Amino acid sequence: MKPTTIEETRDLICSNKCLLAYGGRSKTALSATEEVMILDISSLSGILEYKPSEYTFTAQAGTSLAHIDAMLTENSQFLPFDPPLIDRGATIGGTIASGLSGSGRYRFGGIRDFILGVNFLNDEGNLIHSGGKVVKNAAGFDIPKLMVGSCGSFGALVEVSMKVFPRPEKYISIQSKFDSLREALDKLIDLTVSPIELFCLDLKPKDLIYELIVRLGGNPDLFPARIKRLEQVLGDCKIIEGDDDIRYWRNEGEFEWHNPDNHLVKIPVTPARIPSLEEFFVKNDSQRRYSVGANVAWISWSKSIETLDQYLNQNGLSGRLILGSPGRSRIGSKNAGSFYQRIKRALDPNGKWVEV
Repeated sequence: MKPTTIEETRDLICSNKCLLAYGGRSKTALSATEEVMILDISSLSGILEYKPSEYTFTAQAGTSLAHIDAMLTENSQFLPFDPPLIDRGATIGGTIASGLSGSGRYRFGGIRDFILGVNFLNDEGNLIHSGGKVVKNAAGFDIPKLMVGSCGSFGALVEVSMKVFPRPEKYISIQSKFDSLREALDKLIDLTVSPIELFCLDLKPKDLIYELIVRLGGNPDLFPARIKRLEQVLGDCKIIEGDDDIRYWRNEGEFEWHNPDNHLVKIPVTPARIPSLEEFFVKNDSQRRYSVGANVAWISWSKSIETLDQYLNQNGLSGRLILGSPGRSRIGSKNAGSFYQRIKRALDPNGKWVEV
């Protein structure tokens, strides 16, 4: 089902019992294998309002991130939460529903920090408005933030309002390699407590060599002094700039290092957990990245999902499958408690929207 208007979407919702809303289908694991009616809202696309002077825009949920990024670039603005999978066709609605942010979250915060308002259709096809279109305090329950990471289980997003930031004048990245994980983590912790303003801070294991990748942004005249301070912490460094810098982070956002035959799994972690995780993932020959100051692990998992599910459960961790075959998206420790269930009953009392 591919409606082209909100009215058509409403009619389809009212005439079906079990639904899952889709956008660009860039996150292949966030789907359902049971008999579920797919509601393709990718035709609900387009910018409804954009005010560069106020750093806000409103778009239909099926609008591609590529289109939004191009629009913002023309006005030297950007989405600071650094959304991934732009080149794979990710939409703004799907990005909100999946709750995915990129490496830039380290400096600016995640997607929930930039969502202002939403319009969504509930299980009865009613259009619900929540939040607003401007940056201000709003009274009432903050439903827009509840939509982040909900994977469509509360309703079908049809319109979203976001705030944006000025795009930095220039970027530059610094890469430093270490022979031991302990040394790399010690340096990472030193950077997290340093006064140096970092846009990104990622840890990349490769063949038992550990690379710290730091990104800076802003006035290029200030880069030499900032790089010198980083070298005092990291030691020998390699500078990545210009098109190489842009290409590196774009490839990271598209997970080019991930084997498409595997599952891509996102796991919230902390730096303190990395040593035990590394032991497990090295043993299982898994490619991986530790992003956002080693607070998010991205794992390219080739073996049985049950094996990873058991490990995460035993260690009190949870994971979400992002890329790969559908069937189950949540693994490990389950944390959908009473608060989620109360919201689910309030927004979807008939249980029409599938939980993936």
